[in-house]
Amino acid sequence: METSAKRPNELRFGLLCNSLQLECWQAETIRELRDNGIQLALIVINAETPAPPPGFFKRMRSYPYKNLLFRLWNRYGFKPKSKTTTDISEEVEPIEKLYCKPLKKGLSNYFSPADISQIQSQKLDFLLRFGFNIIKGEILEAARYGVWSFHHDDERVIRGGPPGFWEFMQGHEYNGVILQKLTKELDKGLILRRQFYKVIRHSYAAHLDQLYFESARLPLQSCRDLFLNPDFEPEVSQSQAAIKHPPGNMQMIRYFLSAFFRRVGFHLNDLFFQEDWNIGLINAPIKAVVEKPEGYLKNISWFSKPAPTTYLADPFVIDFQDETYVFFEQYDYRKGKAVLACALKSEDFKNYHTVLEEPHHLSFPFMFVYEDALYCLPESYSANTLNLYRFDVKTRKLQKVKTLLKDMAVVDPALINYEDRWYLFFTQKNLPSVHLYCYHANNPFEPFVPHANNPVKTDIRSSRPAGNFIQLGEKLFRPAQDCTLHYGRAVVLNEIVRLSPQHFEEKPVKRIMPLPVYAYNKGLHSLNGNQEYTVIDGKRFTFTLAGFWNQLKLKLNKID
Repeated sequence: METSAKRPNELRFGLLCNSLQLECWQAETIRELRDNGIQLALIVINAETPAPPPGFFKRMRSYPYKNLLFRLWNRYGFKPKSKTTTDISEEVEPIEKLYCKPLKKGLSNYFSPADISQIQSQKLDFLLRFGFNIIKGEILEAARYGVWSFHHDDERVIRGGPPGFWEFMQGHEYNGVILQKLTKELDKGLILRRQFYKVIRHSYAAHLDQLYFESARLPLQSCRDLFLNPDFEPEVSQSQAAIKHPPGNMQMIRYFLSAFFRRVGFHLNDLFFQEDWNIGLINAPIKAVVEKPEGYLKNISWFSKPAPTTYLADPFVIDFQDETYVFFEQYDYRKGKAVLACALKSEDFKNYHTVLEEPHHLSFPFMFVYEDALYCLPESYSANTLNLYRFDVKTRKLQKVKTLLKDMAVVDPALINYEDRWYLFFTQKNLPSVHLYCYHANNPFEPFVPHANNPVKTDIRSSRPAGNFIQLGEKLFRPAQDCTLHYGRAVVLNEIVRLSPQHFEEKPVKRIMPLPVYAYNKGLHSLNGNQEYTVIDGKRFTFTLAGFWNQLKLKLNKID
């Protein structure tokens, strides 16, 4: 792809649409671009005259009865928020409009030479397609970077549509979304960006809202890519996936039954099955465990839990002043929150010392040494701040030093000093396992500023931090959580390929799963270690009365 010296706020784009009545996720996508200085210079509106309807009997003979249930449901019963229509005519009133009547050839739309010439005269950087259905011909090259279009599926798995429907129906663990530069191949263009989301199995409407609303920033991020990456080249899709079509009547009956029982099962599971985490200690260095996890995960010593209503999670092991500490989260279902605690090697990791208790929930005590002092950067999203603490060895307490980020529900913060700059990675509570954010500073005490293209990654399979960075030889790895099937399913090691205030690139190289041979075998979402020990946490599902009442209260509050 031809690269651009233009800054994002110097780019101009056009909109292809059927009318100024857009679905609200589409309107949000346009606002994301315009609010960040990208100019909407032209709106191309479909002026096709609807064909006169055929007679009643002809309509009855030609009606697609095999899709009757889908068509009725999609028109009258399916009401996701993302597809609610909104009129953008007022906010785009000064923008030039061009009404085009496309030439139809089969299912494809072609633009006249005169319309193409008028569009080209605007010197647009790209056209964003929200209408005109399948388009082909010279329109695909009418803007500098072509026509951009969403496909709310992974085109390597599913082409066609409806968006996200077949992932939901077929029980996929995750749903891909792409922004592509259109070519003559259907749903097989040049891939500008990919994202991956968990399939919300108990509600297709919620799942579709997630896909639509969360992907609204894709065009904006692609604009930034053009400026930040001079060597940017879109991926050429090699998909051979079959093209999917709307479901037939029997498939819709299965959908209705499946959606009902999944919804009931989802709520029952929330009430009667609570997560029960525990910390596992391995007498081996982190390097050895990472290289051959299957062998070492068989030899785990599990911590003793203080009470049946508590669990232990998010362990961090660190050496400091002739002592080895394991810091961790100690959650109590009776209180509905956790404190931070530590165990000491000198006490054989048998005693648990509370190091920090706040009115709000605490977890993920990220530990690091800086200028001969031991610091903690814990998750405290419910306080809507990210605070830095210093550990007092004598009192075994964490003392607040300063607030690093305000008005931000930071989840699982992880810090790394890389090429003389400090990079802070985290997710946020609204979608805690999907979007990865990066901030950076000169040192851990200075103000952190956002990365040039946040979120730097959107992938339910490997975004959310799972522990400290791991240096193996000359390679740096970032542990992340696989949260596809459920939260904290496994740990994925991502090799850092490129990291700077303007760039971020990593690639997954290994997935570490819990072994079925031990008790806590349903999840593994933390991995940390030193030269002597490696610590993980394992998950199982159990029932506690305190957990039941907590979940019931949450559900009743949502009803209110």
